[in-house]
Amino acid sequence: MITIRDKRDSIVKMKELKLNYFPLDSYDVDDIEGLKDFVETYPAKEYILRSANKAKGDFYFVHNIEEIKEKLPNFENDVTIGVSYNEFKEDLVLVGDIIVHKDFSSQSVDLTARDDIEATHRNIYEKPKYNIHTDIENDKLWEIPGISKVMKYIADHELYNVIVEFSVYDIKLGINKENVVISELRTTY
Repeated sequence: MITIRDKRDSIVKMKELKLNYFPLDSYDVDDIEGLKDFVETYPAKEYILRSANKAKGDFYFVHNIEEIKEKLPNFENDVTIGVSYNEFKEDLVLVGDIIVHKDFSSQSVDLTARDDIEATHRNIYEKPKYNIHTDIENDKLWEIPGISKVMKYIADHELYNVIVEFSVYDIKLGINKENVVISELRTTY
């Protein structure tokens, strides 16, 4: 069983499982060289800085190492940095959180998601287009755009009983150049 305590654990597990994600890592707030290396290794128009230790923590969109340095005092110990998904909003099919509950005899799904261009993992709960708890056989589940790709991804990587923050795009993106991009895995936080 997968156990994830914080965003740092999530990043480690995503890398260990060779999942598809936008380039992402975590650093101590005083590791300026590590952050600089990340920016040089993954050149992008925009990056996102987030708190590594708390759900729904602070986050900032930044464009270069100077802006990163300006924002670091807002974080306590650790910070995550990732290539921003904003550049690819027009290619978004579905963004949400899903957990596929699987035991010996059945599978059920909890899904909260949106499919509009303004959808983010931060706002899917405000006005979700899809907010369902259902069994895996429900036809309404399979009518959601992009859900078959997410479900296949979960099955292929055995991500059962884990909350998976995902995005589905109509183009291939991320480290592995796939349509499904994982943002985070959660279990205990």
